[in-house]
Amino acid sequence: MARGIVLVTELALWWGGLLVLWLMLIGPVEPLEWAVGGSAALLGAVAALGARRAVTDR
Repeated sequence: MARGIVLVTELALWWGGLLVLWLMLIGPVEPLEWAVGGSAALLGAVAALGARRAVTDR
């Protein structure tokens, strides 16, 4: 149970950080950019989480 909470928390932190970075780099923010940025950030967060787990969980 605790591992699941850590996993969700880490995923949320990656997603939030990547979304903020996306929004800072594109300038004026339209609603479509929120959706695209959120989707791209989610994909990046899943990739970052998988890469970290591949290195540390041996």
